[in-house]
Amino acid sequence: MASAASNSVIPASEQVGDFYGGGVVFYIFESGDTGYIAGETHGLIAAVEDLSSSSGDNVYLRWFNGSYVDTGATGTAVGTGSANTDAIISVQGATETSYAAGLARAYTDGTYTDWFLPSKDALNLMYLNRATINTTAASNSGSDFSTNYYWSSTELDGDVAWGQGFFSGGQNIDDKSSTNAVRAVRAF
Repeated sequence: MASAASNSVIPASEQVGDFYGGGVVFYIFESGDTGYIAGETHGLIAAVEDLSSSSGDNVYLRWFNGSYVDTGATGTAVGTGSANTDAIISVQGATETSYAAGLARAYTDGTYTDWFLPSKDALNLMYLNRATINTTAASNSGSDFSTNYYWSSTELDGDVAWGQGFFSGGQNIDDKSSTNAVRAVRAF
């Protein structure tokens, strides 16, 4: 008679590049990351396409909703994007599609509604894994990253926030009134 242990099935863990949870897994949390739980697999998922308007046009949005104020969204580390997004929305106004964090929070892939704007460090991981994300996204009705700047949820102060150029990989600060692309992420 077989033991219970020999009949057990070990579930497969998600890996970078997998289509899972409404998007593409681009990072698995490691010890020390916000959201890491020992013995469990958790990480971050990128939406399969840049966020767009209801007409389907790519949208380049301002980081803020018109007010140059400190929002407290200063987390740079992987796993801090959701808290940053909450902080931005609490200061900049209700979730709406006229600014980056509001659009990210309003996004739904048809199933999940817990999307947010990535932190500065998570945005960099998206850039580093863009080829993998693009491949998986394309095979799941998505699209490639553009070669424009993307917003992170991380601000430096009341006037500027961090973005990243997906043509060069450079991270730099930009005026919150500048318009950049937005790609939402969620944690699993």
